[in-house]
Amino acid sequence: MVKKMLHILLSSPFQISINSLKIFSRVSDELLCIQDGVILGLKDNILREKIEKFFKKVYFLQEDLKTRGLLKFVFFDIKIINFLEFVTLTEKHKINMTW
Repeated sequence: MVKKMLHILLSSPFQISINSLKIFSRVSDELLCIQDGVILGLKDNILREKIEKFFKKVYFLQEDLKTRGLLKFVFFDIKIINFLEFVTLTEKHKINMTW
């Protein structure tokens, strides 16, 4: 049985290797965007569609969006989670990779 992995995007999506992300991810994996990674959720982000197709679900940490003043600039359909949901998500996945 293949275990699902949680990928945690800390950096701006413009600072990572999209090819590496594709190689190390499966469609059953999930992506959590925190810190500068929340930039992925911005409207008109050219990388969003490319990156999101690698993952079953993509989450964005509400507190990091708020801290950066980005809440009103994100796509309306993104999945925003709070710290409690963040902890639950990381506990759910035994395997994770940080980008």
